[in-house]
Amino acid sequence: MQNYIGKDVQLIYIDNKRNISIRNVKVLAAGDTHFKAYCYQAKSVRTFNKSGVVDMEVLRKWQAS
Repeated sequence: MQNYIGKDVQLIYIDNKRNISIRNVKVLAAGDTHFKAYCYQAKSVRTFNKSGVVDMEVLRKWQAS
């Protein structure tokens, strides 16, 4: 998770109530079991449990040629 700090990522996440969501976030910090990220949908910093992440992919910025 440390290599995602400062990057925009899209993740598929299952919360502790078993709700599934797809989120676009900027990873701010990572610990052993949780990480903090700015959630673009919620427009706030959120704490995510690493065990709830089903999939994660770095978002690439579109570049004009």
